[in-house]
Amino acid sequence: MSSAAGASTGYGYDVERVDPEAPERLRHGAGGRGRRRRPWVQVLVWGAAIAALLLVAAGVWFFAIRPLGTGTALVAFTAALVPVSLVLGAVWWLDRYTPQPRLTLVYAFVWGAAGSVALTFLIGGAFTWWITPQDAGESVASFLAAVVQAPIVEESMKSAGLIALLLWGRRFIAGPLDGVVYAMLIAGGFAFTENILYFGRAFQEAQAAGEVGGFWQTFLLRGLLSPFAHASFTSLCGLGLGIAAERRSLMLYPGLGLGGLSLGMCLHALWNGSTFFIQVDQAAPMAGFLRYYLAIQLPLFLILAGIMTFLRLREKRIVRTQLSAYGRAGWFAPHEVGMMVSIRSRRRAETWAGTHGAVPRIAMRDLIRAAVDLAMTRHGVLHGRPTPKTRARERELLERITADRRLIGALTQPVVPAPRGGEGATGDADWRA
Repeated sequence: MSSAAGASTGYGYDVERVDPEAPERLRHGAGGRGRRRRPWVQVLVWGAAIAALLLVAAGVWFFAIRPLGTGTALVAFTAALVPVSLVLGAVWWLDRYTPQPRLTLVYAFVWGAAGSVALTFLIGGAFTWWITPQDAGESVASFLAAVVQAPIVEESMKSAGLIALLLWGRRFIAGPLDGVVYAMLIAGGFAFTENILYFGRAFQEAQAAGEVGGFWQTFLLRGLLSPFAHASFTSLCGLGLGIAAERRSLMLYPGLGLGGLSLGMCLHALWNGSTFFIQVDQAAPMAGFLRYYLAIQLPLFLILAGIMTFLRLREKRIVRTQLSAYGRAGWFAPHEVGMMVSIRSRRRAETWAGTHGAVPRIAMRDLIRAAVDLAMTRHGVLHGRPTPKTRARERELLERITADRRLIGALTQPVVPAPRGGEGATGDADWRA
């Protein structure tokens, strides 16, 4: 990637290295080409997993949602779109800075909406029977199902989807924010299916009673006041697993993962248990819940929202710091680092590349994603333990960045001699503006 290479090709898109040995020190002596997992294999595997989960979703629909009736199911489905849209909007905001592969995002949502729900149906009843004394009354059985069974089984089944991602490859959950994004998607999918069932039953009861107040109360509680309840519970496990993944420590996975899972179970039990402990005033049936909500649930949600915001800002700082190090080694020009850090500048760069055709735009998008991935990989190496896989991954990303930059330069720059000095592409000013 030296300036000489750029001059020989005539496009001037390469960046001059100030210190030719610096990239070698950055890679901790990474040498040779690591074995790459073929892209089509990943697509095939994740496609098969999603297809299998869709079959499970069909089973959930047939056995759980279809009995509600077509009209009721349609009403419940429409109502459930409101809270899940809020969750998906939050996930989009968290993920847009270091975007995850779309296939794995789809997998996470479908796992939550189908896989974890099906496993909860299969295991939940048996678990409730196991923990309920034989002489227990109906109220005791309901309490144990809501406060003990539901938190333990539901959170475990949702978190199983996170474990599957970790087993397939650490690149999917490489840090705390990655774990939170996938956890929120899984929880959002689970809550979406659960809300369809709750809203459907509430609508049926409202039709039978000739009074729609019960349905709207259920929609208010589940759809508007607590759309992030499941996402908050499961995100704690994702946060713990993400921290362990970033530190590359096998010892931390069980401790932080189980710790986050246990804390999520406790918060889930606290949320479900409120219906048993809050005194209901017949004159104002919602007053007791609102007091509990404002005193406990809302502060917990705001704390978790603050943590998520901090993690997103932290990733921006990591990208700037690590890419600046690569910039000093000659892999990026200063204006390129600034472009990678700013989402607005990324959009401008993609727009500029798009004026030259679809291929340069795709290459620019891939260049940006590879650079961001490189920064996060480098951060993990510095704060964990370098392995042959991480070194091979770093080399792979650097090769992608080099290839993308050359492709962009070949398709956007005139075939003229490059300017001396290695200051980057002749058209840099177009996408820096």
